[in-house]
Amino acid sequence: METNTISSFGTWNRLGSRTYWLFLFGKLGVSAAFFVLAVIFTIARSLSAMPAQVVPFLGLIGVACFTIFFVALGYALFASWIVYRSHEFCLADDALKVKQGVVTKQEVAIPYRQIQNVDIERSVSEQIFGLSRLVILTAGHEDAGEKDPAEGILPAMDKNLASSLQEELLKRADVQKVVQADAAANARI
Repeated sequence: METNTISSFGTWNRLGSRTYWLFLFGKLGVSAAFFVLAVIFTIARSLSAMPAQVVPFLGLIGVACFTIFFVALGYALFASWIVYRSHEFCLADDALKVKQGVVTKQEVAIPYRQIQNVDIERSVSEQIFGLSRLVILTAGHEDAGEKDPAEGILPAMDKNLASSLQEELLKRADVQKVVQADAAANARI
């Protein structure tokens, strides 16, 4: 079972065990729709008002819907697990590293010295699951025409882990700024 703490520096961390459930919840729409259809066709098949020629046809459609439901459910479970496993972060010596992506892998390093703020956002579904979204605002990331100045977004993580990571990132960002200011002061002397 995963804990809600950040592992030692230089090691890759997952977003927390609850994140998987949010990813799964987001992918269950198709399987839920086919489950409802399967139930409707099964109930319709049992109604005595149906013509005898239609009853076997409704039964086949109900079985097909149940089959599609189980296939879609299996896909949702597997795809959610893959997406969950593809999101990781690492606190390196000089930067926060974020890996994500299933087909197209992306690894972003956000230097601590560029971090201006770390925000925690929580949508209704994230609140239900006890999750938070971490948005890292950096200096010098605003491109022309881009409205979102965030360079790093961790899509969902356990809320306690998000708070710990926010605190650690802000502490490291301040430490680097102080160290750079001290180095500049020493260079003038």
